[in-house]
Amino acid sequence: MYWTDERIKTYQAKIKGAWYIKKFYTNYHYDLRKPEDKVRLYRNMDPKQVKKYFDDLMDNYDDEFMTTLNKMSTDELFEELQSLQLDKYIDI
Repeated sequence: MYWTDERIKTYQAKIKGAWYIKKFYTNYHYDLRKPEDKVRLYRNMDPKQVKKYFDDLMDNYDDEFMTTLNKMSTDELFEELQSLQLDKYIDI
């Protein structure tokens, strides 16, 4: 399958976003795929604190995620997309 650079960047962004959601759950125990967890998150925390958590994740993991994504072949990207879609982290 031939993918344009634009499509690759779009899929990389979707994967990276899903990885952030996974890391958020691992670090803070809120599953942002579930509406009830989002409500619980904002009831328990100030929105500025939630933003700080995401900023911390981006500061700590952005380089690692981008390095991993840039090393992936298109087949690996597609497999990761399918896996994340099955786990309901993304819609394609």
